[in-house]
Amino acid sequence: TTGHLIYKCGGIDKRTIEKFEK
Repeated sequence: TTGHLIYKCGGIDKRTIEKFEK
């Protein structure tokens, strides 16, 4: 998902990634 790409680039908290996935 886009959230995973952002996580790799910016290192955002996992809870933020959950919002991107939803």
